[in-house]
Order: sequence, then C-alpha cells, then structure tokens
Amino acid sequence: MYSVTQTIRSAIVGLLAVCCVLPPVCHAQQAESSVQVEYELGFGGQFKRGVWIPVQATVMNGGVADLHGQFVVEAEDVDGIPVSYSRNENQFTVAAGSSITVSQLIKVGRLPWRVDVGVRDLTTGELIDQKLFDQSAGGNRKATSYFVLQLGKRLPISRSRLQSSLTADPDLVEVSLIQYDDYEKLPSEWIGYESIDLMVMPTAESGILDRLSDAQMQALKDWVYQGGRLILFAGKESQRLGADGSPLAQLIPGEITGTVAQWNTSGLESYGNAQQRLFLEAGKNPLAQLNVKDGRVILRDQENAQALHPLIVRSVRGFGMVVFVAFDIDTPPLDEWSSSARVLEKLIAIGRNAGEEDDSLSGGGGNHAGYQDISGQLRSQLEKFESVTPIQFVWIAALLALFVLVIGPLDYYLLRKIDRFHWTWGTFPAAVVVIAMIVVVMANTLPAESPQMNQLHIVDIDASTGTVRGTDYLGLYSPQVAGFDVRLDKATSEADLLMIPAIEREFVTTGWHGLPGTGLGALGRTSFQTYINHRYLVDGAKVELRQIPVQHGGTKSIQSRWSGQMDVGKQPDLYADPISGALRGTVTNPFEFDLYEVEIVFDGKVYPIGRTFKAGATVDIFDISDQSQGIDNYYYKYQDGSSRGDRRRWSVMEESTQRIVRQMMFNQSIGGAKYTGLIHRYEEFLDLSHTLAYNRAVLVARAGQSNNGYVVNGEHDVVLESENNFYRVVFKVKAAP
Repeated sequence: MYSVTQTIRSAIVGLLAVCCVLPPVCHAQQAESSVQVEYELGFGGQFKRGVWIPVQATVMNGGVADLHGQFVVEAEDVDGIPVSYSRNENQFTVAAGSSITVSQLIKVGRLPWRVDVGVRDLTTGELIDQKLFDQSAGGNRKATSYFVLQLGKRLPISRSRLQSSLTADPDLVEVSLIQYDDYEKLPSEWIGYESIDLMVMPTAESGILDRLSDAQMQALKDWVYQGGRLILFAGKESQRLGADGSPLAQLIPGEITGTVAQWNTSGLESYGNAQQRLFLEAGKNPLAQLNVKDGRVILRDQENAQALHPLIVRSVRGFGMVVFVAFDIDTPPLDEWSSSARVLEKLIAIGRNAGEEDDSLSGGGGNHAGYQDISGQLRSQLEKFESVTPIQFVWIAALLALFVLVIGPLDYYLLRKIDRFHWTWGTFPAAVVVIAMIVVVMANTLPAESPQMNQLHIVDIDASTGTVRGTDYLGLYSPQVAGFDVRLDKATSEADLLMIPAIEREFVTTGWHGLPGTGLGALGRTSFQTYINHRYLVDGAKVELRQIPVQHGGTKSIQSRWSGQMDVGKQPDLYADPISGALRGTVTNPFEFDLYEVEIVFDGKVYPIGRTFKAGATVDIFDISDQSQGIDNYYYKYQDGSSRGDRRRWSVMEESTQRIVRQMMFNQSIGGAKYTGLIHRYEEFLDLSHTLAYNRAVLVARAGQSNNGYVVNGEHDVVLESENNFYRVVFKVKAAP
C-alpha cells in the first residue's frame, strides 16, 4: 500500500514537473524554429574567386523575445585552408517580430570552393541556422572574369555580344552580366564592389535614389574614386543627383543647370545606327542640362553646328571613370527603342576604356610559368628570397637518376666483378641511406634559418580631390610550419612621421592574395589536398590576420587595400601646349623626402625628371621636353642599356619587381597583353592608362619610405629582406593659358 501511494505521489510530482518545465522547452524550440534566415553570396549569387565579395544574412525573428545573435562565416583560402571572418557588425540584436540584414566581406578560394554561413544565438552559444554554399550552388567565376552590374529593371544588354566585343578569349576572361534590383543589399563599403568592373546605373524608374542609404551612396562614390567605372543615367533625377550634399554629385562632370523638356534626338539616332526614328513625348523625357567642366563630350544632341546639349560625357573621377548620360534609358520610349541595345553596348565599350587592347594573349607566353595574369608574375617575384635557395626540380631528377644508376647497373657491375652478388643486401640499403642523407642535408642547409618577408607599397594620390588609394603586398616565407599574426600599420617612428605624407586613412582591409589561373597553387586549380590542418581568423575589427599558417619551406602572399584623404597643398601649374599638345609648366616635389627614378606621364608621353628629385625641388617641363619619349618606347624599347630602336622583350620569369609594377601601372599604354603575353585583369585597377588622355598628368616615383609597413609576429622574428615603395600623384592639366 505504501509503495503504491508513493508511486502515485511520484507520478503526480513528475507530471507537475513536466507541466512546469515543458512550456519553456517548447518555447525555446518555438523560438528557434521561428527564426528564419535568408543568405546571399555575392551579387544575386554570382561572385569572383580571389577578391572581396559580400555575403549577407537576413534574419527574421518571428518569436516573442529579442534575439542576440552573431553572423558566422567561414571560407577556404587559395591554399584550401579554412578562414573565419569576423568584425564588430557581425553581432546583432533583432527585436521580436522584426528583421535585420547583416553582411560580411570575404574571399572565396580555390576549387572546389565552399563557404559555411550561419547564425549563432549568443545567449546559448548554439547555432540556430546554417547553410553551406559549394560548387552545386553555381555562380562562381574566375578571378579574371569581367563583371557588369546593371542596377534596376532589365535593360536590353546582351551578354553574348558583350563577350565578343570586350574580350577575344572567353577561356581567360568570361563576361558576366548581373541584373540587380535589391538595392538594400548593396554594400555600404566601397571594397564590397571589388568584383565589379563596370556598373550601369539608371535613376529614373529604378527608384534607387529613394532606397539607397547615405552610407551606400558614399560607398558608390568612393568605389568610383578608388578606381571603379560607372555609367550614370541622369535625366529626370539630374537635379536631385547634383544637389548640394549628395555624395553622387561629385560623380557629375560639371554643373547641372536645369533640364530640357524637348530636345533633338538626331545625334542619338546616329550614335545608335537607328533604323527607325525616336519620338519623345514633350516633358516625359527630360534631358539634363550640363555645363561640362571636367570631361570630354562624346555625343551631342545634333551632329552639326546647331548642337546645343551634351548627351554623353566621359570623365575621370579620382582614379576611376564615369560615363555621364544626360537622358534616361529606362523610361518609355527609350526602353523599347530598337536601337537602345546598340547605344548601351557602345556606352559599355566606352566605360571599358575606348582604345584598350583586348585581353587575348599573343602566343600564351605565360603558360609555362604557371600564370597568365601579370599579377601572378608580381606575386612570384615577391615570393623570391635571396637568402633562400629553392630546391630545383632538376636536382631531384638528378638524385633519382643517380639512385637508379647506383642500385642498378653500377651495383650489378661491381658485385659481378668481385663475384659477391649476395653483398647487395648491404649495398642497397647503403645507397638508400646515402641518398637520404643528401636530401636531408639539402633540406636543412638551403632554406634560411629565420622567417623572411618582402614588402611592396603603392600609394596613389589624386591631387585635385585629395583622394588617396593604397595597395600593399607582403610575401612571407617560413623555414618551418608556423603561424603568424599579420597587420598593416601606419609608420610610427618620429623620423618617418616627419617625412611621410600626412594621410588620413579612412578604411583598411587585409586578406590573403590569390593567384589567377590553373597553375600550382592557383585559384582555378582543382585540388582536394590541404597540407596544413589549421584554420585562421581575418579580424575585420582590428584589420589583422591571426595565426595565418605557412608550411615548411613555404610562402604566403597577403594583400591590403586602403583609402584615405590628403591635403596636397598648392597645385602645380601644368597645361598642354595649344599647338603640339606637349606638357608644359612646372612641377615641385610635393613631399618632404627625396624621390627616385621620377617620371611625369601625360597623353602617351614620358618626361623623365631624373634618378633623384630632391624634396622641395622644382623642374620646368619644357627643360626636359627634348628627352620625352612615347610611353611604349620609353618602357620597353630604350631601357636598361638596350640600343635605340631595339625592342626589349618581356620575360615572364626574370623581370624585376620595379619593372613589373611600372608595367601594371600603365599596362594598356605600354602595349598590354600583346607586349607582355600576360593579361592584366586580377588587379586592373592599378592601371591608370585611362587618365592620361583626360587632362591628367601622373608623377611616378620610388621612395625610401612609405606610410605603411607590415607587422608580422610569430614564434621567431621575421627578417625584412626587401621593400619597394612607389608613389603616384595625379595632377590635373589646365587648358593652355
């Protein structure tokens, strides 16, 4: 009886306990299931490998309590090593019944690529949602692909026709046309557009100006000034675009003075090779009335002396380019006009850079080197260390041949001569031991005893706007498997601070540096083998790589990009001669330190200032005009002792870091792929060829110091073997006085 009573009592107590405990459990399960997350990788699912791309999570909290969460992202780098990405914005709080979009910038590595994303509940520490992106998701493109991002409703742009017009070799450069209208998900940092080569932005019917935040507009503007290329349509919204305080106003190459309700379309019809007339309704297709101040008019409303209004203006903005179109392509009847497709194709060709070489290779000279993009040659050069003697393949082949010779014919001949064949039980292991000792000695004596690094810093300054762009590279070598913390620091020593330019850095990012192509260690090489079972962190808050691994006797390439502002001070008095077109005026060294190997590049010509340009020194361009040469002649015909008239061939294996950098700086002007045998797509933003014909002169020089330096911390001190510092200053050239 007692046991039955106890049993009943225990059952009642247990039932009450279940009733008390179950609701919270059910509530927790309900809260977890009520959180829904949508992810997006790249732009509409399309992205390039090896560059910074956005990945986003839209978290919808359908529960009854606030969610304190964290967006977690992991992707593999170019060596197949997992990388976790973190920054302060990854942690969020979303109220019950609301949603939030969280973004993270990442780089996707080699094939077979994978990206793990998820949301973690910071209260419990558990993942409440996760997703894997991999090859089956599609959308991934080569690092050398050409991305055209078309915002708003779909315009009549043909990807196949762009492919044939923009590049001759789709195996190297694949053109992707991305139509995108989810404006709220556009990046709020300019580096998020690194994969975009050209953007087409209509403003009339897209509603984009109402839906973009101030941060997103600033990111668009900064992206152009950092080297992006934009086709901007501004008819109906032109005055709003050009209003004071609008970040996009700085992209307009002049002053918007109003709009024109009725305008002549004959110039546009001729431009589009129209087979039918274009009839506009009065007042429904306004034309922006633009007073051009800094740009070149490509098309006017008429093709005669009666032309009143510019329709298409191409201009340099910072280090980028804007093709300003004074009408709207996305409104009737232009959006249905049969020749709109032709107009758009020509505009994209202008944005691509009229007169550029295509990206076809002349003979594929880079194949045997393991890369077909000139950035691969730069990376290869930065991974060479004088204190490290690499083990050559021919040495290994010779050792194998010697081993076979010793254990085969030589062993047989000697033992037969002394009639002691049974001695082979001793001679064979002896040969193995000797060869092994040779290999061990080579492995221990050829590498350097301590980690080594090579640094390269390129600082670009636009004198008229004060825009600064920095591109920094680090080649890191380790004689043994080790992890390193890497960050890009400002110069801090008193001596450097007194001499380096006073640049206010606004944004910095650091990550691994990829290698385009299908060679060993390249982004396009399919490999399932990872030599180091280790993961490291890209800390976006501190802009630092933590415990990035380098394998035994291996190297790792790292790149940083940053932006800033600088007050250049007094601008030089430069102008183009009205008769010859040659550069005239004076230039003063704008820095407090000496510059070396200095040239002024303008409109296809190089004016060599000399091997040393003293701080504060001034040179009259007229005094050195007799030494000026065409840029192609100067850089590849008459350099390094070659006789005048002899063309110096480009070597894909032996060029110096300095020469590679200068080629990348003006690649198209110096001959492009037809000269080097290498395309220049992975880091094409470094090429300022497009500025030279648009009233811009570029001072190019090396310096003994830079604004930045990599700080590398590991178990052993890292020795700096070489450092190259380049400065480029872009000056505006005035009209002739």
